[in-house]
Amino acid sequence: MKTVKILIALVLAVCAVTVIYFAQSAKDSLPGLLETMDAQQLAAQDDKMLKARDRVTDALEEGDREKTLRNLTRYLDGFSDKLTFSDGVNRELMLFKNYPVLTAGSIFLLAIALALVVYALDKGKKFKKLALPLVLIAALYCGIYIVENITGVNSMLMTVLKKGAIYALIAVSMNLLNGFTGLFSLGQAGFMLIGAYAYAILSIPVENRAQVYQYYAGGLIQFSLPPLLSIVIAGLAAAFFAFLIGLPVLRLKSDYLAIATLGFAEIIRAVFQYEGLGPITNGSNLLRRFTVFSTALYPFAIAGVCIALITLLIHSTYGRAFKAIRDDEVAAEAMGINLFAHKQLAFVISSFFAGVGGALLAMYQTTVQAAAFTSAMTYEILLIVVIGGMGSISGSVIASFLFVAASEWWLRFLDNETMIGSFQVPLLRSGFRMVAFSAVIMAVVLFYRKGIMGDKEFSLARMIGWTRRRKEAHDER
Repeated sequence: MKTVKILIALVLAVCAVTVIYFAQSAKDSLPGLLETMDAQQLAAQDDKMLKARDRVTDALEEGDREKTLRNLTRYLDGFSDKLTFSDGVNRELMLFKNYPVLTAGSIFLLAIALALVVYALDKGKKFKKLALPLVLIAALYCGIYIVENITGVNSMLMTVLKKGAIYALIAVSMNLLNGFTGLFSLGQAGFMLIGAYAYAILSIPVENRAQVYQYYAGGLIQFSLPPLLSIVIAGLAAAFFAFLIGLPVLRLKSDYLAIATLGFAEIIRAVFQYEGLGPITNGSNLLRRFTVFSTALYPFAIAGVCIALITLLIHSTYGRAFKAIRDDEVAAEAMGINLFAHKQLAFVISSFFAGVGGALLAMYQTTVQAAAFTSAMTYEILLIVVIGGMGSISGSVIASFLFVAASEWWLRFLDNETMIGSFQVPLLRSGFRMVAFSAVIMAVVLFYRKGIMGDKEFSLARMIGWTRRRKEAHDER
């Protein structure tokens, strides 16, 4: 059986590598294909055909794949009678149009091959538990890449996925504080603001600073950092402010802590709009032209790594100390846990990841302005945490995507006036979407008092066990 698994893995790996090779070879084949299809140089004699081909090549040079494919389709359909199509050309066109999908599918096959090898060679069963999660993670990321290339980068589905991934990270960071440590903080928007501004300020290219800081003589900072480094610094900036604000406010409890952190968020929003800091923050003006991501894989990758780190923290001795503080501070202190040190640690770590989430949100929005980071943003994140379940990481992740999808996509039709013949459907007009969304949230909170997941986590082992029990019960009948 072990030999069979290894042979299957070898076949899958060879197939995957072969497909990746041909797919990547076709990535840069379009200019040559255009020349091959127009071997008689008819485009030089037809202005419309020449302009159509130039639009294809211009879009290719811009790096806009979606625009390139759109212009290529128009070119092929509009001048099919003048172009030459052979079997080789058709095959190359198919590979060029689908190379992202083929590459992603091949990577998924490689992940399956690796999992099979692990199952076959791991005698101690130490790594077998990682095989299925590895395949599922590969399937998730490959699936996102494939969907993105099929539906387009700017489709509503991809918008929901990108924003959902960012909100998932921010919600999990808030859950670390509110759900696992028992600290009721409402300062998340403030730390997101710090992270967003830190990232934007540090990643604006030097040649764009004069245009962005046009009212402040090009700004004070005249250098630019790589995006990943800027994201890390954004998180550290938020963590630094959390450390400072935590020194006095973490002595407070319950509602008083919530009020203090909410006040901090409002103060920091006003400070960043102060004209005296304009050479750094651009005052009340937009920060723009900084580096943004071009694919949904970027926020998914960053958010995935950060959520994994938070999960490891929660399952460590520090995480158990956080839970002890949440359950009973007196008992935790009697067991030798330093309450203030652990509260401050949770507060700083939560703020770090909120800052990273703020940086990703800035990249998603492509502009940053302090006025957007209101207390309503904090309430949205808190609502996601409550709906998902206080003390549940998977609950926060699931609730984030449901919240974004419902508010941004699924209920959009309620904002449009609808006519059935001469009858106008009542209530359907601009703004009714949020009324219906609020009613849905109230229903969820009423029927799921502890949230969708409560304090439980999504578990593959539990799902497999439940499936087996159902099957055994059915067989007994």
